Amino acid sequence: MPPLRLSGLASGMDTEAVIEQLMKAERLKTTKVQNKITTTEWKQDKWKDLNKKIYSFYTNQLSKLRMQGNFDIKKATSSNTSKVEVTAANTAPEGTHIIKVKQLASSQFQTGAKIDKDINLNTKLSELGLKAEDGVTIHINAEKSVDFEVNSNSTVGDFINALRSAGLNANYDTVQKRFFISSKKSGVENQFTMYTSSSETLKDKNAVLDFIGYGSLSSQDKNKVNDYLASYLKSEDSNEKNEILENLTKIKFNSEAFINEYMADEENKAAATAAVQERLKDEYPDGVIPQEQLEEEVQKELENAAKTAAQERFDSLKNELEPLMEKYADQSENPASESVSLSGLGLGEIRNDSGTIELSGVTGAVLVNAKDAIIEYNGAELTGSSNNFSVNGLNLNLKGITAVGDADKGIEDDVISISITNDTQAVYDMVKDFVKSYNELLTEMNEAYYAASARGYDPLTDEEKETMTEEQIKKWEDKIKDALLRRDDTLGSLLSMFRTSLSEGVKVGDKTYSLASFGIMSGDYSEKGILHIHGDEDFAKVASNDNKLMEALSNNPEEVRTVLNTIADKLYSSLMNKMKSTTLSSALTVYNDKELSKTLDNHKSDLKKLEAKLAKIEERYYKQFAAMESAMAKMNAQSSSLMSMLGINTGQN
Repeated sequence: MPPLRLSGLASGMDTEAVIEQLMKAERLKTTKVQNKITTTEWKQDKWKDLNKKIYSFYTNQLSKLRMQGNFDIKKATSSNTSKVEVTAANTAPEGTHIIKVKQLASSQFQTGAKIDKDINLNTKLSELGLKAEDGVTIHINAEKSVDFEVNSNSTVGDFINALRSAGLNANYDTVQKRFFISSKKSGVENQFTMYTSSSETLKDKNAVLDFIGYGSLSSQDKNKVNDYLASYLKSEDSNEKNEILENLTKIKFNSEAFINEYMADEENKAAATAAVQERLKDEYPDGVIPQEQLEEEVQKELENAAKTAAQERFDSLKNELEPLMEKYADQSENPASESVSLSGLGLGEIRNDSGTIELSGVTGAVLVNAKDAIIEYNGAELTGSSNNFSVNGLNLNLKGITAVGDADKGIEDDVISISITNDTQAVYDMVKDFVKSYNELLTEMNEAYYAASARGYDPLTDEEKETMTEEQIKKWEDKIKDALLRRDDTLGSLLSMFRTSLSEGVKVGDKTYSLASFGIMSGDYSEKGILHIHGDEDFAKVASNDNKLMEALSNNPEEVRTVLNTIADKLYSSLMNKMKSTTLSSALTVYNDKELSKTLDNHKSDLKKLEAKLAKIEERYYKQFAAMESAMAKMNAQSSSLMSMLGINTGQN
């Protein structure tokens, strides 16, 4: 908050206004520095935007043009796209290829039999015949192997999650009342099995889990229980086993909740009160115990009783759990017995005992085995797990089986011919995209470098903006921004590098070629290096000329590739050198960003110093005017006193 100043009382001058006018002249210096800061920030933004476009051109269109493989694009045509769709990699050999599709790849499916109950994801498996006391484990072998142990709290949703965690598609349809299970990928290598086993160990484990109340535990406590059970089986140390028993009992029994409930019980409160009164009757023969003391003693009595009861309950539960755990440990070496029926789920067991996937154990369920794709390619039979088939540089999307002929009737097998040719149009489009992107970039660089001068235009102050419309402000600032890179040395060197790189010749054999050899030429001087593809409809000025580029790509593709690769590679290398990190610029940057940042920091530092200096000047002015006011006040006082001594009445007319 600025200090409160009372001025002009003696002189009658508006000191504030005078000082404000004096400071305006002083502040012209800060305005100049602020203008430098503003124009430097605008210049930074302009370079950042241009650098982004140059880097995009460098990594995209220019990078593509310098890669030889991008000139080897192949075009693939199928004689029957309803059966086989095809694309070709650059390595695909030109010519005609013959394809027969004998079999499509498919996934393995099991569709369950209809279940005559209304069930959902929360239905317990015990209601469908899989009981915890049977010790059932469902073994699922797909992308992963998962052993799903069924306990008294296992649900349909848990079973589906186990199937999915093994890498299968699994769902229960409440409308159709069936399970639908399938492999995610096609092919024999992705087939799956699902079968059950029963063991005494799991039966005894489930007894332990039921005793602990496993189903109502948090996920964290469930994980602890699983770890404790595994450790108990491995341990031979009685102390360690006892510690595990204690930990499991703690999970089962919440002593804190028990104590709180015990102490809240009215009968227990009454018993504690009676016990305290009996203990203190000799101390207070009249039976009147101070209320505060009575409440304190009853609380202590109740707490002690609750803790004792909690410990007794804990010991009792631990004693009940111990034989269950011992039985579980004794059975751990017993092998699993034969499978248990999944018929309650409408599912059968899927095994691969004989080398063939087979379904058993239920009526009404359907198994569809996985199949590999089989094709005949140029006479050779090939197989694959997917209908997206790759062979000899061809990517085949198999969609249908080709018809099998009848030799007795002289009918030959149906075949599909695949034609592979060089994709001249795709290469042409790549070159055209390069030229158009180059022209867009060059146009922006030319506009910045050859911009009209903005001499006499400085960034507007806040006071100046208040007198102008938004449109006027924008036009004024755009005038300055457009000229920020006018005749910029860095931009000039970039323009020279671009034009020189794309105008040089390349020797191929005994001949020297340039872009102009293929009809890619610049126009007159006024266009400042903009390129045109003669004969292309998108380049209106030369659209009626012969299209030398398409002709060369069709008749001499190797020469075109060599020339364009060489020219693009030279420009790419030149740009890469420009974008190396130096003391003046960062990596991947074509301008001196570090130098600009340093200049901006210096301007800001200068402004800060100037503002501090101006504050001192302003304070000095106020002190000087204050001194003048003080002197004038003294002078006025002395004059008044002298007049009084001389008997002069200043109030008379």
